Amino acid sequence: MQVAPLAISSFAKFILGGNVFKHLLSIVTFQQTNGHAVTGAEKKAYAIEQFKEIGLEITTWMLNLGIELSVAYLKALEARNK
Repeated sequence: MQVAPLAISSFAKFILGGNVFKHLLSIVTFQQTNGHAVTGAEKKAYAIEQFKEIGLEITTWMLNLGIELSVAYLKALEARNK
């Protein structure tokens, strides 16, 4: 049993807050599952745009950390399912 996805998710929810991580995870998931080969800068710009649309403010460090944790979480899930 791999605990990586659970550990990443728990850490992200603790540090960033559950709603922020949930939104960032959905943004990153959307970009990856729709065949978007995007750079880190493009993910960040898209995430900022999405957060502004729903009226949430987020600091740069939170955004960067959240995107990295979202990517790590999705990779850990993928590895677990192989």
